[in-house]
Amino acid sequence: MKLSKTENQSSCVSQNAIAKSKIIAQIAKIVRRHGLDYEDWRYVTKAVRQKCELTPKKKGRKLPKVLTQDEFKRFYEVVDRASDVQHSLMLRLLFQTAVRNSELCGIQVADVDLANSKIRINDGKGSKDRYVLFGKSFATALRTHMAAHPSNRWLFQTRRNSKYTTRRLQQIVKQYAIEAGVTATPHTFRHQAITWLTRHSGMADAELQILTGHARRETLSVYQHVALDEELEAKYQEAMKKTDL
Repeated sequence: MKLSKTENQSSCVSQNAIAKSKIIAQIAKIVRRHGLDYEDWRYVTKAVRQKCELTPKKKGRKLPKVLTQDEFKRFYEVVDRASDVQHSLMLRLLFQTAVRNSELCGIQVADVDLANSKIRINDGKGSKDRYVLFGKSFATALRTHMAAHPSNRWLFQTRRNSKYTTRRLQQIVKQYAIEAGVTATPHTFRHQAITWLTRHSGMADAELQILTGHARRETLSVYQHVALDEELEAKYQEAMKKTDL
């Protein structure tokens, strides 16, 4: 019986998975037999990759999507019209700190340093701790919020006194985004903040890396393309005027 193209592809994938499982089992026996620890294993795998000339496939670089200035302003206008103080603070802090969705949800009151306008992020991506900053003018609003909820454990809590889930935060952002007529997720505001800082702060990539929690400095290079320098844009436009097209 002749297999269809889909069935043939499925069969190949299954055989490949079986082959990989056998190889993994064989390697595991070798590691145990020779008593290799983690560092030994790292050395061996690196040496094998070099000897077999194994290199990862190059991934295409995708630029992060950010809101235009008008869309950004419109989003927060919609948030303010809703008159939900906690939502307003939460979504503004999402931008000010450039934290990830899960990191915002996990902020505890004890993590907030109002005097120095910074927040400790515990167990961020890669199980790393770090500090993030927020604007000094924003500290007053946070202080008022914290004073109004003295028994809170989490900086932002639901009506059931539990922390927000990442899913709920996604729903909140989507709700306001639809009303504002824009496309946005919580991660959009991380991109938005890093793009803004890349253009306006004068920080070096190494400094931005500390604040944003990126594992590799190279990752930040994509924001250089999103945040084209205003002076560079002006020079380009001036040059194009001279083409007389």
